[in-house]
Amino acid sequence: MSTITVFPQNFAGSWKGMLKVGNSNLTFVIHLSEEAGLWKATADSPDQGAFGIPAQAHINGNGIEVVIHGGITYIGKIEKENIIGGEFQQGAFRARLDLTKTEDISTASKVKISRSQRIVPPYNYDTVDVNFRNKYDDVLLSGTLTSPKQKGKFAAVVLVTGSGPQDRNETLMGHEPFRILSDFLTKNNIVVLRYDDRGVGLSQGSFINGTIENFSKDAMAAIDFLKKRPNVDPNKIGIIGHSEGGLIAELLAGQKLPSLSFIVSLAGPAIPIDSLMVSQLYRIGKVAGMSDLALAHAQEINRKNFEIVKSNKPHKEAMAMILDNMKIDPAQLNSTSKLELETLLLPSYRYFMRIDPIPFIKKITIPVYAAFGSLDVQVPAEQNLNSLKSNLPTNPKTVLKEYEGLNHLFQKASTGAVSEYEHISETINNEVLLDLVKWIHALN
Repeated sequence: MSTITVFPQNFAGSWKGMLKVGNSNLTFVIHLSEEAGLWKATADSPDQGAFGIPAQAHINGNGIEVVIHGGITYIGKIEKENIIGGEFQQGAFRARLDLTKTEDISTASKVKISRSQRIVPPYNYDTVDVNFRNKYDDVLLSGTLTSPKQKGKFAAVVLVTGSGPQDRNETLMGHEPFRILSDFLTKNNIVVLRYDDRGVGLSQGSFINGTIENFSKDAMAAIDFLKKRPNVDPNKIGIIGHSEGGLIAELLAGQKLPSLSFIVSLAGPAIPIDSLMVSQLYRIGKVAGMSDLALAHAQEINRKNFEIVKSNKPHKEAMAMILDNMKIDPAQLNSTSKLELETLLLPSYRYFMRIDPIPFIKKITIPVYAAFGSLDVQVPAEQNLNSLKSNLPTNPKTVLKEYEGLNHLFQKASTGAVSEYEHISETINNEVLLDLVKWIHALN
């Protein structure tokens, strides 16, 4: 006979542990909460100054799997009350990580900012949870469809999230951009489908093993679903993609996906991804106050690193080349740097780094609305706008616009730094919302 000890519903709360990498220790925290049967999660890495990292939790009995932005997975189970035993995984790096329930949460993770844009029921439109299947990869996806109450046929859009495991609301640092966006569009007589990324929320499949190709097929399945809706005008179906979602919209439009009538790219990359990442790191460093000399030195190192990541070099050889480029002795590699370098060599990241959207942009013939924030440090406006102006075929309905003073999330910002996102009350600037509605309605 055997005895199984069960601690039901004991996962909710904050869990803290020390991740050992070589001779160093790295504090790691996972925050878990349950709402209407759906588990939500974020992670903190206080020693790296990172808080509120987007994550998604899957819980089954005493077992837990947490998929965290940055290619991190934590798999464990409750071994005794208030203790989870498990394993931390990032790329080829794996380490034992036991978590203990704690009330000692960093002040940075406790900050509560009042949000100026909140969506609460009752709604003046129809909203229903739906499931649809990606027949290309045989993955069942779950989302929310919002529609005007009146009869008729309406323009419709699929919302495609940015990078990392995102739920249907693109929940990030206390904001829900896609909930705000879908509410505003639907109130203005546009049908909207937003969905959980594969392996996130109620959607099936594996996020961590997915690539841009897989995520593009998920978006295609969403369009197939909209085509069958009786209140959708089949000649007015589009994609609104944010960041990586904008890239997906460009790739599908460039492949002339049937039934795709228009796309909206919100801070979507329009230059080769390796060049984008070099530019992104430069802008982030500049906002952080790095000197011009340090920025130039780091830029050259990053450029060479991404060349290596793009290559077909085996993992071990690529890692050795990166370490040599950075003049790092492997024996002296600290925990933070090791985790960052392992992320660079994840198969999905190397796939992403090889993408060049320009050949696809050159083939786009449908109308495009491309928007960028002047303070965006993740997808800098000038380079990406110039690429679109140079490579996108002329279309009288296309609009390319830079919004002064907005960041990557299209919030009014001071510097555009990522650390500002959670401290800004606004989720999406109203000017952007109004412009999108006006543009979609003007399409014939």
